[in-house]
Amino acid sequence: MKKIVKFIIERYLKLLTRIIIGRHKPLVIAIAGSSNKTFIKDQILEEFKNEEEVRGNPRSFNTEIGLPLAVLFLPSGYSSIFKWVDILLAGTYISFFKRNFPKILVLEMGVQKKGDMRYLLSIIKPKIVVVSDISGNFSDNKKTIDHEIAVLIRSIALDGEIVLNIDHERVRVLEKQAKAKVIFYGTKKEADVKIKNIRKNFDGQSFDLDINGKKTTQKTELFGMHNIYALVAAKIISDKINNIIKNKIRK
Repeated sequence: MKKIVKFIIERYLKLLTRIIIGRHKPLVIAIAGSSNKTFIKDQILEEFKNEEEVRGNPRSFNTEIGLPLAVLFLPSGYSSIFKWVDILLAGTYISFFKRNFPKILVLEMGVQKKGDMRYLLSIIKPKIVVVSDISGNFSDNKKTIDHEIAVLIRSIALDGEIVLNIDHERVRVLEKQAKAKVIFYGTKKEADVKIKNIRKNFDGQSFDLDINGKKTTQKTELFGMHNIYALVAAKIISDKINNIIKNKIRK
């Protein structure tokens, strides 16, 4: 019985999400990888917290049920059928009748098994993707996550963009799967966005960031290279969103 109810909820949420995406056609930015997805998303959303046209779910909703909830900006009903009825009714109203909807959605895409990414891509069509890292393996197939992320990369059209961590080999090789423009970030000299001169002190880390010859110094209270990578990935996407907003204002 629980499986049947879950199936109905999952498919109905998918339908509602496709309807609202079709009506409003927002630019979808996807964040994928085995870790740091929520951190990257939260950093981006923090910068645009006062911008009504940019939105992402405040929780790490990124699966077959969570992703539609993130788009519709609704909570989960968890194990309560009564809550799910209210959520599905609210989602129906949003999908069919809501007039105002964000122009840009920043969404996580999480996978657990083979085939998950194709299902998520049947719900949303990202134009920009950032991959933080790929580490660890799933029990059923040690290459499952590599395969699933590659499915996402191949889905990005020629006019899209893909942001990859060049320092992580399993991420770097995804370039071979890409049709869209690839932007590399990391410490290697081949990176388009270069991380240099990392310095640690008692209150965090600082580093130099070179974006197309424009150099800035970045600081964070967080320790660990993984946090630097996440902050840089968030900055790249935030800069792109700012450019989109500025170009719209000019028009």
